[in-house]
Amino acid sequence: MFTRIGSLLLMVMASAALGADETFAPYESTEDVPQRAEELWEAYDPREEALEVKIVKEWKENGVVTRYITFKVGTFKGSDARIAAYYSFPDNGGRNPAFVWSHGGGQRAERGRGVYFAKQGFATVDINWLGRPMEDDIKINTDWGKVDPTQGPRFYKKALRDGWKRDLQPDEHTIDPVPSPRNANWFLLAVAARRAITFLEQQPEVDPDRLGFSGFSMGGMVTALTATDSRLKAVAPFVGGTGFKYVDFPGGIRGSSIRTHFQDLDLYRKTIDASAYWPSVRCPVMFISSSNDFHATFERIYRSMALLQHDDWRVSANIHRNHGPDPEQWVMLNLWFDRYLKGVDPDIPVTPPSSFEVEGKTARFVVTPAQRDRLVGVEVYYSYDPNSRTRFWNRADAIEAAGKYRVDLPVHENLPLYVFALCRYRLPGKVTLERGETTTFTLNSLEHVHLPDAVDLSALADVPKTRTVFEDFEHGLQDWASRDQCSIQTYKFQSPELDTSNDKKLVLTVDPKGRKLLLRLRTGSDFLGKEGKFGSFTFTKPVDGKASRNVVVERKDFRGEDGETLEWANIVTFDVALIDRETREPVNLTSEHGRGILQRIELVD
Repeated sequence: MFTRIGSLLLMVMASAALGADETFAPYESTEDVPQRAEELWEAYDPREEALEVKIVKEWKENGVVTRYITFKVGTFKGSDARIAAYYSFPDNGGRNPAFVWSHGGGQRAERGRGVYFAKQGFATVDINWLGRPMEDDIKINTDWGKVDPTQGPRFYKKALRDGWKRDLQPDEHTIDPVPSPRNANWFLLAVAARRAITFLEQQPEVDPDRLGFSGFSMGGMVTALTATDSRLKAVAPFVGGTGFKYVDFPGGIRGSSIRTHFQDLDLYRKTIDASAYWPSVRCPVMFISSSNDFHATFERIYRSMALLQHDDWRVSANIHRNHGPDPEQWVMLNLWFDRYLKGVDPDIPVTPPSSFEVEGKTARFVVTPAQRDRLVGVEVYYSYDPNSRTRFWNRADAIEAAGKYRVDLPVHENLPLYVFALCRYRLPGKVTLERGETTTFTLNSLEHVHLPDAVDLSALADVPKTRTVFEDFEHGLQDWASRDQCSIQTYKFQSPELDTSNDKKLVLTVDPKGRKLLLRLRTGSDFLGKEGKFGSFTFTKPVDGKASRNVVVERKDFRGEDGETLEWANIVTFDVALIDRETREPVNLTSEHGRGILQRIELVD
């Protein structure tokens, strides 16, 4: 106890000795610490300190100028913190709309991203907050000085801690010597983000009245914590930026919140969690995500957007994916910033209007998408599983009449019900993105939730087992996703409507069509939330011949860690791949030809 008190006293004394050049005067008492997000930022002016911009290198190509720059974030504990970035803009002599991009965890700023958006008419500054190398021949990079909001020495050579610091407790590398929101790494990244906005508004190639912000994963969280800046006209967080990270999923699923990381949970909730920021965001918001995202969990997206004091927001998410939007979602960044920064109206439909009613043991969901002339399709999904990270989204058969799509769903005692519609719209033409291209985009309806007073996870086992066949591909790949456009992945083992008893065997019907193939199955159990260690498992088997054959796989055939045996019910993600053993090329299972090779999957007695 004496050591702890003595350490705190030393930090207080050191803070008091700091000069007037500090960006933030340290709080010396817990009574000085702001208790609300608005108070935390009200005295900070990101324009006050000089940026001291340095241009390290410049490239000019195809009508785009890109500069490798560094600028000052601030002075902390007597040392300057500087951040490196790529600044790209169209070489057109004009003042362009512009936005800040904040990369995700483990990532870095990318020059190609800025070049792409400059060709779309935007200036961008892509901040390299993690400090990873950006160019092989440039050593100058982000230097946080005596503070460290990064992820440890694995990524940042000058890291002062072993890893990411999310709590508010003081240490020798924090701004304040007492528990404070300014001690969380999120705060420093939000300071850097606001300074990046200042950088943009000072550039002669930028129109300071047309600024936006976007970021991926951890960058999405930075977007949320920066979105209150009045200089922003629009924001677009990707797979990150939800509030309520401190709230457990219904049923008390283990590991479903970060509340255990905080000694001062209430202070975190009021000053750092994104739920403390969204009520004060005045600009339009496009939230881009994935249905099973681990970072921006599905229900938290809608709960966060409900905090906005305006209706100008949309959600665009793909289905059966974790942390990986597809081109149909990425294109919404272009459309959103075209509309709110360029002033070009791409005619984005409103959030598809929907209704939800529960009467007795039946729930009725109805969605009425706008702009039916552009509508390609409507997909309605539902689930009873409160674990949004691992749930399998069942597709419901919607009845369409006069532009309304209706589904009736059973309600089960002590289980929640989640339902939403994914509406696909046609673009005027093909849009080429930084990666990929698309002729369509998606918009989600609201997610509607029936939440009983008590949630009993064991009731999932009582849901009727109506899925008798694991997959016959009659509906193509509607229950699958693909990251590489060759292998396929599903969350279907988590469907409570599927019998995953351990006495079952897995049977895959494969027609090699005369090729020498290798069947590879992989399972994962991340974010399951049950007690115990489940790990990942693999199975491989050569498959040859000119006709269909059944490959029978038992649980013991999967290889795991430490001699563990797979349990069907503990499979979260199930990946199937086929590789040509002669060419070593993967078979494209997303194609019609690929589905002719992998024909059926069953769980049998």
